[in-house]
Formats: sequence, structure tokens, C-alpha cells
Amino acid sequence: MKKMKPPEKKAGIWLDQESAYIIHLVNEAPPVVEKLVSGVESRIRIPGEGRVMARFGQSFLNDQEKKQHRQHNQRQHFFKTLVDHLRQDEFLYLFGPGKAKEGLNNAIEKEKGLAGRVTAIETTDKLTRKGAVQQAASYFNGEAFRLFKKNRKKALKAAG
Repeated sequence: MKKMKPPEKKAGIWLDQESAYIIHLVNEAPPVVEKLVSGVESRIRIPGEGRVMARFGQSFLNDQEKKQHRQHNQRQHFFKTLVDHLRQDEFLYLFGPGKAKEGLNNAIEKEKGLAGRVTAIETTDKLTRKGAVQQAASYFNGEAFRLFKKNRKKALKAAG
């Protein structure tokens, strides 16, 4: 009797500060796309707005640190939400503009059972949903992913 391999569960994640597309790919099935909105405050400038600060004795106080701390916490919450959506996937490909993908990679590496699943991190332009699906599919069908799987298989044989 022939041994059946379980299907490979792969996910391509395009993300920036505002949103993320998670493209789930399982064998030859059509891709399933989820869109998550981050909820991270971005800087909105109101015309005529001045600097917000208060004078306290000899020093001036502003709320810049509070805003940065709040944004950091919102970003971490967004990454945790993304990680929860990626638990069932075996291979992860992160791409997008900016530094958000490195933050997500750090959150993934800290999670038990998920460390080592990120196959590649690439900087790309802002993409539409269709463009993100095409990027993820071309990566997982490409040579770089085949080499990653081959090297991973060798490493597992050497370790075990």
C-alpha cells in the first residue's frame, strides 16, 4: 500500500502597517485569501495643527512617547492576531513594504511550535489582493522555495 503524504500547507503574508493579506495555499486547491486590518494609529495631520505640549516648571512635556508606546502595543496585538491565523501552516513567506514583516517574523520566532517556519522575507511594493496572490504563488512554485525544502530535509536527516 502506498504511503500518502499529508498536504503541504503554505501561506504567503503580504503586510504593511495598515493591513495584511494572508494567502493560504494547499496543494493544487485555489488560494484562500484573508484580509486583516491592523487598527494601528497612523499619523493624521490636521491643517493648522500645532505642536501639543505643556510646560511643567523648566521642562516641556508632549504626548509623543505615549503615542509611540500605544502604536507599539497595537502593532504587537496585530502580530499576535496574525500568528493565530498562521498556526496550521507549515511554510510561511513574508513580503511587503516597510518593517512590519520583520516585526511579524520576530513574533513568529517567539511562538512555541512556529519557530523555523518562515522560508523567506522579501521587500516588495504595495500590492493589490490579486498581486499578493500572484507573488505568493510564484514564490512557492519557484526555485528558492524548492532549495529551502531541500536544505531543510538535509538538516532534519543530519539532526535525526
